[in-house]
Amino acid sequence: MPTRKKTATTKKTPPARKKSTVKKKRAPTKKTAVRTRAKTAVSKKHLTPTLTLDSVAVINNAKVLYEELGKLTNTDVNIDASAVEMIDTAILQLLYAFVTKVTSNNHKINWINPSDEFISRARLIGLSRNMGIA
Repeated sequence: MPTRKKTATTKKTPPARKKSTVKKKRAPTKKTAVRTRAKTAVSKKHLTPTLTLDSVAVINNAKVLYEELGKLTNTDVNIDASAVEMIDTAILQLLYAFVTKVTSNNHKINWINPSDEFISRARLIGLSRNMGIA
């Protein structure tokens, strides 16, 4: 049998990678992705702040609503619930806690034309009387 000659093998080094100069885009954070339209406006006639609820008031908007309500605990408040088409239990519970806190501080809550959906949901979970809606 013929013998093979061993040849010296050298390891090839891979070519150096070039650094990419393209910046990756970041996904939007959760804070910017979820927004609410709960607004506080001051009426010039009565100087009573008015909180306007969105047409869709669900748990996704609870944090923003909580922060808005926190600013209004030491004054009389008007709550405009006329545009509410859908509201979940979490928001109703949050509003109930707010009403309880405001009334315990000897201030008043004035509901501005609450929608039928708002009233029926509050009645369904037994909070309408306690909130002063109906």
